[in-house]
Amino acid sequence: DLQNLNFNADPNNKNQGRFIPRRIAHEKFKNISSKRAQAELAEAEVGDFVFRPSTRSEDHITLTWKFWAKQFVHIDIQELEKPKGASIGSQLMISSESFENLREIVERYIIPCNRLVREVVRSPKWVDTDRWEVVEEALKSEKNADRSRIPYRFVILPQYQQHVVLAYLPKEKVVKEFIKVRPKGFYFHE
Repeated sequence: DLQNLNFNADPNNKNQGRFIPRRIAHEKFKNISSKRAQAELAEAEVGDFVFRPSTRSEDHITLTWKFWAKQFVHIDIQELEKPKGASIGSQLMISSESFENLREIVERYIIPCNRLVREVVRSPKWVDTDRWEVVEEALKSEKNADRSRIPYRFVILPQYQQHVVLAYLPKEKVVKEFIKVRPKGFYFHE
């Protein structure tokens, strides 16, 4: 579909030499830098994303995904089985997971992860903040109200890429546990 072909490089991109513009026919593919992708996604809904050229090589694409309000995840997609002259490889790899095309990445990676993030933020134990101190204060207040309980909360903090933080207060010190959001579910200590 040539209408979705986005080949024009970003004229305002001062770091344009860092990636090679690509001809990839997908409505979410743009020839932009990481910085520009984040700027464009800043006002977008949580869960939105863009595919863009990678600075690694012409056999990689980067998925920039708005994981949470102030958190952007950059996922490397390696292209395999790419015949000479092809615009994109016929096998796309994220870690050890194989995909046939970008649409499959959206369906099997982004959509399930976004569903899991929505599940977390609907929890009554969710704290909507990007400041760790707010979480600590909430836990200490709850612990002071009932010393026999172990209060816990969930939060997404910008410094922990693609993770939900489980914070709890068993005694005096708040404990942080990191739960990775992956398409097949939440990963806690693998």
